[in-house]
Amino acid sequence: MLPERIETERLVLRRWSLADADDVLAYAADPEWSRFLPVPKPYERRHAEEAVAGWVLEDWSTNPDWAIEIAGRASGGINLRIDHQHRRGELGYALARRHWGNGFMTEAVRAVIDAAFASLPDLARVQAGANARNTASIRVMEKLGMTCEGTIPHAPRGEQLERREAGVIYAVLREEWEEIR
Repeated sequence: MLPERIETERLVLRRWSLADADDVLAYAADPEWSRFLPVPKPYERRHAEEAVAGWVLEDWSTNPDWAIEIAGRASGGINLRIDHQHRRGELGYALARRHWGNGFMTEAVRAVIDAAFASLPDLARVQAGANARNTASIRVMEKLGMTCEGTIPHAPRGEQLERREAGVIYAVLREEWEEIR
């Protein structure tokens, strides 16, 4: 089982609390933040409350979901969808725009990958995907030594797009992570 609280030099990754809805609304209502995310637009208080309630209720054994706390406020989130049968985990992450460009997401992703490989001995790989235009997310994966495994056509969930967009998949195997770390 993955830890419910992970502390890094500058961050606290912890389980979500219903009290985090105000913080989520504060950053998720920013259209620039949600540019590549399948979230309701406009983003309203009820959306934040529903999202946080869902994260609180996630089955921790297969869907751990941490709030990224910076200076005492939930400022984003990171999750790892674990497929025990296929021995892989898939990361998802987002951070409040006011914290972009400070290395916080790279720090959070590194901590979760470390914890995943340390806590789940059968886990063979961790992967993540992003819209091919989301250069910031791609940069996080590349900084951590993840390898681009390909480009796929996709349409974000909940979005009606007139054309498909390209997505990229990055991954790191346990052996590779041990060498990188």
